[in-house]
Amino acid sequence: MGIASFSFPSGALAVLHDLSNNFFTGPVPPLLIVSGSFSHRPFYGFWLGGNNLEGNISTYSFDLCLSLDGLIFDIGDNRIVGELPSAVGNSCKCMKFLSLAGNDLIGSIPRTFANLDSLVSLNLSRNGLQGSIPSFVGQMKELRYLSLSSNNFTGVVPWELARLSALEVLELSSNSLSGEIPPDFAKLQHLNVLRIDHNHFSGKIPSSFGNTTSLSVFDVSFNNLSGSVPLNSNLIKCENIQGNPKLQPCHSDPSTSEWEQEHSGSASQQGASPPIGSMQRNDGAFSPIEIASITSASVIFSVLVALVLFLTCMKKFVCNSASGRGPGRKEVVTCNDIGIQLTYENVVRATGSFNIQNCIGSGGFGATYKAEIVPGVVVAVKRLSVGRFQGVQQFATEIRTLGRVQHPNLVKLIGYHLSETEMFLIYNYLPGGNLETFIQERSRRVVEWSMLHKIALDIARALAYLHDECVPRVLHRDIKPSNILLDNNFNAYLSDFGLARLLGTSETHATTDVAGTFGYVAPEYAMTCRVSDKADVYSYGVVLLELISDKKALDPSFSSFGNGFNIVAWASMLLRQGRASEFFTAGLWDSGPHNDLIQILHLGIMCTGESLSSRPSMKQVAQRLKRIQPAPS
Repeated sequence: MGIASFSFPSGALAVLHDLSNNFFTGPVPPLLIVSGSFSHRPFYGFWLGGNNLEGNISTYSFDLCLSLDGLIFDIGDNRIVGELPSAVGNSCKCMKFLSLAGNDLIGSIPRTFANLDSLVSLNLSRNGLQGSIPSFVGQMKELRYLSLSSNNFTGVVPWELARLSALEVLELSSNSLSGEIPPDFAKLQHLNVLRIDHNHFSGKIPSSFGNTTSLSVFDVSFNNLSGSVPLNSNLIKCENIQGNPKLQPCHSDPSTSEWEQEHSGSASQQGASPPIGSMQRNDGAFSPIEIASITSASVIFSVLVALVLFLTCMKKFVCNSASGRGPGRKEVVTCNDIGIQLTYENVVRATGSFNIQNCIGSGGFGATYKAEIVPGVVVAVKRLSVGRFQGVQQFATEIRTLGRVQHPNLVKLIGYHLSETEMFLIYNYLPGGNLETFIQERSRRVVEWSMLHKIALDIARALAYLHDECVPRVLHRDIKPSNILLDNNFNAYLSDFGLARLLGTSETHATTDVAGTFGYVAPEYAMTCRVSDKADVYSYGVVLLELISDKKALDPSFSSFGNGFNIVAWASMLLRQGRASEFFTAGLWDSGPHNDLIQILHLGIMCTGESLSSRPSMKQVAQRLKRIQPAPS
């Protein structure tokens, strides 16, 4: 299917045409047939990327650019061939965004591109462009994003690129560039990502990179670099300097976790903590025999400890039936004794036959009721929606497994009732409400940094236990503030763990409101329905960002930024712009330790990284939070 020509109304202030990721074929038409005047100098955007468009780019007309300010033009990831047309530079001097990535373009960058001094983003990656990178690219003073990776560029990198003071991302990977790394790149105050891997760079890594604080990604792997590595543990990752045979070997500080050694660079920003790991030679290394002995002893000891703990838990926490009958009868199966007998009748009676006046919450699995069994003994009863779960016998088996899951920061499963007509779970009652209400109402009380830190650490520990210590492991799939409960001392407890896996397979994979809540669901889970522990990490990161700010995951105030903008994008934007203090809830930045707050903000962004491998495990999150101990008040 081809694309028709466009005709634009006069005086329009903004016209955005998004035709990306479709199945359009054939050549791009003479795009932009102008009708009327453009006295208001409108802003236009054309997204045609990710189709099957073809033809030679030299046949395209860019004359409309003469009439437009702020043009956004994306025809990346198509099958367009030919050399970059000089007409782009002559006609599109006010263009803001240009992406021709992922096509079959050849030749060099035309001299006329020097006229594109209004460009904010230029992406020419994944083509067959050749020649050297022209020095006039350094004249594009507004440029923030420049990607020339995966081409055939040769020669040295022009030092003029260091003049791009607004540059945030520079990607030159997978070319045939040579010479030394320009040391002035380290002086670019806003540069966050520098990828120059898979080239032929030689010489030393400039020592100036040992002092940079803005970079979070620095990849020089698979070059011909030599010498020592700058001592900057917030920047250097062993995986990002590999493939340089003449470079000093990478050794990380053994006192840090494996993930921190790989991802400590993400935490570098103004106000960040001192380096956690360091690059150093291991002159006092153990011999192979000593290493083998220590490793063997450690493994044996760990297995024995795990076995003892598992057997102890199995013995102590197996759910026992109150009456010994099957799950089809009106009975309550108890998993944890609370000192009184629980029966179907006294539980239902205590809820007022599930009277709405006793309802204290409602979620994807059902409503929760407060129930005072006898004076002074209060429990929470979650009434499940009958019919949403697979067979009663299978459900009973799974629930008994959850009954063995015990942690100080998990809501305790006291018992349950399962039949063809009624299903409910009985938990310990927590009078402090949920975290969602706490966040909404915290302006009415004094909320100290130490309180927020403890809540974050409590939930991190609970998730780390579910992911790494439970047998079988439990994935939550629906972490959000309303599923985090508080007691009167603001200790936090995670609820609804393990319920998503009890749903029928088809329902779990088809309905995000039962296996996740919009705004908290990891993007890869929402797109593929493939759940993992890193999906829980993402959801936790969103909750962490909500906890320290005054915004919701999908706050109404984000509407001005466009669709898809959420609290993660907002946090990242403020960090890039050096406005981190504006992220925190009122009074928190003034009263809390800036260094700790910045670390927490970075941790939230790490947890919500797009790449699963870039996200820490919950065990690593808990370890990191534990080291950020607030000073006693």
